Amino acid sequence: MRILLITPFPLVASQSGIYTRDIARFFSSAGHEVMVVNFDNVSTAYKEPFRINTVLFGPENANVMFPCFTTHPHTDLTFSKITNAQLNSYILYSREKIKNIIREFGPDIIHSQYLWVTTELAGESSGKIPLISTSFGNENSALSDDPRYADYVRYAVEKSMFIVAPSKQIELQLRSAFKLDAIKLKLIYRGYDDDVFKFIDENYQVYRDYFGISEKCRQIVLFSDPVNYMKGIDVFLKSALKMLEKRKDVCFVIVGKGDFSKEIESLCEANRQNILYLPSITDEEKPSLLHISDITVIPSRFEQFGTNALQSLAMGTPVISSNVGELPFFVNRENGMVLEDITEEKLSFAIEQLLEKDFKSKTKYFCHQFASRNYSKTSGLMLLQKLYDYALSEN
Repeated sequence: MRILLITPFPLVASQSGIYTRDIARFFSSAGHEVMVVNFDNVSTAYKEPFRINTVLFGPENANVMFPCFTTHPHTDLTFSKITNAQLNSYILYSREKIKNIIREFGPDIIHSQYLWVTTELAGESSGKIPLISTSFGNENSALSDDPRYADYVRYAVEKSMFIVAPSKQIELQLRSAFKLDAIKLKLIYRGYDDDVFKFIDENYQVYRDYFGISEKCRQIVLFSDPVNYMKGIDVFLKSALKMLEKRKDVCFVIVGKGDFSKEIESLCEANRQNILYLPSITDEEKPSLLHISDITVIPSRFEQFGTNALQSLAMGTPVISSNVGELPFFVNRENGMVLEDITEEKLSFAIEQLLEKDFKSKTKYFCHQFASRNYSKTSGLMLLQKLYDYALSEN
């Protein structure tokens, strides 16, 4: 299969770029011929097993730098800021590049990111080649800010054989905005990285010693997010102190930086045995820390997705979360608890309940299997492969 993947942004520092890279790696490793088309202002060296065709913008190539939905390390220009003349230059230049690439590569299938200008342009030149698109939810907000793109979004929706939503929230948004049915709109989670978060069922003491957990602390409660108001760190800290008034056999581990860093450091000084603060950890350390924790707490006031919950469940650790974002789709009574209202009383009560039940030891295998089968990166890519195969068979 010859697969053409198009993303209007670089393969770094953008969710569509990283998603596209993951798809390309998966299909190229399975023996398919893959080409990725990405847009950039600078030539970036990528060491990947697939072909990359970078469409370069800027003074020497097009009369506009490539625009983004929000500021990007390679550009400060957003779609809402470009003038009509710049937009016209962007479209004319992109149309010619995409048209030539499709003609020269001759793909069997095209997968374009965002229901936006580039997807509409890909649809113009795709002919009978099946066109699949992914929406990341940015389009609706960008469209409300700037109606100039309305026709491009509408055409992108019409010309796409299937539209992929990488989360339940985006699926609901798309269903409402474009009146899409389940035949055209497919929910396929991007999920957590199961190459990194691999289930472990041993070496608890080794990892406890590594992170410096006191022997007097039988159980570990983890908060791993930016330590700010939006993530609910204030409620977590109050709940921890409330519990520590009654028991000293729990260690509350906090990972992350933010507005509450100094307050947390002060609390650590006063509770050295029971509060451990790690401002940052490596990607290799996080799975180990989740592995030894008994509960991960996510008391967010706002959450766009909730990857932390999936990472925790993948490592066999149950989750207590607030009822925001994608979290209530991941967390349930069998793998944790969702709290409608996050208060220090309710959170400390929920933590104590799960600790007293020794909830992790009873549910760790279920937690892992639930995450792995439904929300891992690999399971999502396998579903995408089935969608590609179906699109080709129906074409």
